[in-house]
Amino acid sequence: MEIGYWSDTGLMRSLNEDSVLCTRFDLKTHLGVVSAGLFTVADGMGGHNAGEVASDLAVRTFHAECLSRLLTQTTTSPLSILEAAVIRTNAIVFNTAAEEGLRGMGTTLTAALVIGNNLYVAHIGDSRCYIINAQETIQVTKDHSVVQQLVDAGIITAEEAMHHPNRNEITRALGYFRETTPDLYHLKLYAGDHILLCSDGLCGVLPQEKIAQTVLGTPGASQACLDLTAQANLAGGPDNISVIIVKPENLPSWQAVVSAETTLAGKSGGSDVGL
Repeated sequence: MEIGYWSDTGLMRSLNEDSVLCTRFDLKTHLGVVSAGLFTVADGMGGHNAGEVASDLAVRTFHAECLSRLLTQTTTSPLSILEAAVIRTNAIVFNTAAEEGLRGMGTTLTAALVIGNNLYVAHIGDSRCYIINAQETIQVTKDHSVVQQLVDAGIITAEEAMHHPNRNEITRALGYFRETTPDLYHLKLYAGDHILLCSDGLCGVLPQEKIAQTVLGTPGASQACLDLTAQANLAGGPDNISVIIVKPENLPSWQAVVSAETTLAGKSGGSDVGL
């Protein structure tokens, strides 16, 4: 799989409190050895350098917990592994936040686990995961934020949310409470799909259509990350900007999958008629 990533301070902040981490590995499954990867974006918050500490601690702990479980708990579902890793990571960030100089720190965390043509996502906060292809752009995650609650209630539109004065207020994060649970998602990947993870320094500045256009129109995942970062800075760069783009390989086409399922259904139906 092709992987690109970048993290930038932006133009209005003096410190980059975002963290990204990408891990590529092969995983032994009942179907044989498959290509896999774990990708995480975290947007830290807190006084002084506490946000940077929170996001870095979160992504490192989360990856270690996930990989350990994936290699030892072979019968556990990937979503359960992601959930357990988030809960453990929250406990460590929460306990560390009690230390002098780190009180009040927290972080978002949005993670994508790719195993073959399966995408598993764990999410807390307002960083995002998208699936982008030539036909559509799917926002996999939903923000845990004040403005998202206003959008859900029909009080403001999604476009108004990008400029709302409370757009940076999140309702769920790692490290703020002793216990928290992530949103979990499982989707199938098909040929042409690009996975994009980002902090709100990108998706809170650039419209979704512009992000998708750049991902699809730029040769190379690494260059697309650089181009998106540059565009966010041209738009003012009000926050730290982090982005990961993953292009999995050897994915089935959705047309082939539909055709295979239709054929199987037809054979099943034929057998019933012949009885």
